[in-house]
Amino acid sequence: MKLNEGRLQTAEHILAHILKSNMPDTKVIISKFRENSGLLEITSANDLRNIDKVQLQTDVNTVTRKNLAVRKYLIDRDNAEAEFDLSRIPASIKEVRIVEIEGFDRTPCKDPHVENTNEIGFFTLLSVKRVGKDRYRFVFSITD
Repeated sequence: MKLNEGRLQTAEHILAHILKSNMPDTKVIISKFRENSGLLEITSANDLRNIDKVQLQTDVNTVTRKNLAVRKYLIDRDNAEAEFDLSRIPASIKEVRIVEIEGFDRTPCKDPHVENTNEIGFFTLLSVKRVGKDRYRFVFSITD
């Protein structure tokens, strides 16, 4: 595990949730992480290069400063399928791990996360660019 992977993973969940809340047609395709930065690729019919990057960064940091608990737990796949898109999770997985940012977001995810959003640090949105038809890459970093 990378040193800051839990911080980056949790920040990515917040970013993705905000994007999906503002544009319901968005869908997460992939996320990758380096030591202090990450990328999130999503699809959307909206041209996300025009998004207000300063406001989006502010929105993510507003959530991180709320000191929200981050819980991780398993639920039965049948129950998870009623609430989540599990198309990226192999059918052989019978219990799905859920990461819940208290009162904000619930997402299936197997990766490491922080215990509280205040552990993330300062989120900076570095760039947004189009990388395919209706596909956009958000690159971000975190600092203490």
